[in-house]
Amino acid sequence: MDRDTLMLAACLACGGNSNELARWLREPLTQRDDLLSPARQRRARIRAQTTQRLLELLRSDQPRQIQAQLSHDGWQIITTDSPFWPPLLNDISDAPALLFVRGDAGLIASPQLAMVGARHASTEGLDNARRFSQVLAAAGFSITSGLALGIDRAAHEGALQGGSTIAVLGHGPGPCYPARNRSLAEQIIDQGGTILTEFPPGMGPRREFFPQRNRLISGLSLATIVVEAAEHSGSLITARLALQQGREVFAIPGSIHNPLSKGCHRLLREGANWLESLTDIQEAFSSLTWLAESTVKSSIESAQHEQHQNNDAALKLDPLLKLFISGANSIDQLHQRSGLAINELSQVLTALEISGQIQRVAGGYSRRQR
Repeated sequence: MDRDTLMLAACLACGGNSNELARWLREPLTQRDDLLSPARQRRARIRAQTTQRLLELLRSDQPRQIQAQLSHDGWQIITTDSPFWPPLLNDISDAPALLFVRGDAGLIASPQLAMVGARHASTEGLDNARRFSQVLAAAGFSITSGLALGIDRAAHEGALQGGSTIAVLGHGPGPCYPARNRSLAEQIIDQGGTILTEFPPGMGPRREFFPQRNRLISGLSLATIVVEAAEHSGSLITARLALQQGREVFAIPGSIHNPLSKGCHRLLREGANWLESLTDIQEAFSSLTWLAESTVKSSIESAQHEQHQNNDAALKLDPLLKLFISGANSIDQLHQRSGLAINELSQVLTALEISGQIQRVAGGYSRRQR
């Protein structure tokens, strides 16, 4: 067996026990005898039933058959020595030994922001998730979430409108859970996104798998954004995991009468970053300004066919900013004044908003006062 098939066999034998697999594969692996070494198994604290299951797998052709099916379905195995391995995972204490990845494998090493929240979210919460994820994706971040209903789904949908998104599963490769999100999963792949899991093929969703999934969502990301959460929820677990991993946590405040605001308010009392506007994230990640200005520059140059680059970023913003008058400026008004196509205009407005140049107001947008 080749190395990937041996790793797959070990993963199948561990049956979803990520920590056991990570200990087992911590030492170099070149041949099957490495996995069967009694000394190695003692050091890795491998259970007797795991060893027995591995022996059964190695005597069969099942690992090769599963490997072939994975490849046919578009999945690949990414290990810690792969150029696609996400570097941030090396910083967490309980990192997985391998990932099953479908879609753009290179995306999982990109700068990511996690977005999580309630499954039964309010209309306002869903709108916030879509809006924030869209503009952050347009600014160059991949939005990472768990492909659950509610806020997770809205985060993926918003990100697809602005850029890229990554879905982390709480089960093995195959049709996603819940079934209502399977079309969304295919849309993520079709639009250049990524789906990944650390659980072996054939392993269905289990209650204990979701906290493991959550540590991956936060571990892959520079920061975790909690949109809505009840006082005792999986989203708060993800936020605490992010803090333990040394990552930033943002929470969106809400109405004191909304029970789904209680979790966010609790996080804010405990020191989470306040997230009320895109400027709040911009201040925490100064590079966001550069990313936003790059987006503005690209959109304006494409629309106006500019032939020469100007190194002064402020001048890049002038073509559209000069068209703003005092008070609210509607999209229709800006469309008529600029001559930009609506989709191009929306991209420029999105980037200007996260760079702090403009803000949303009733009736459209207004320039921020410096």
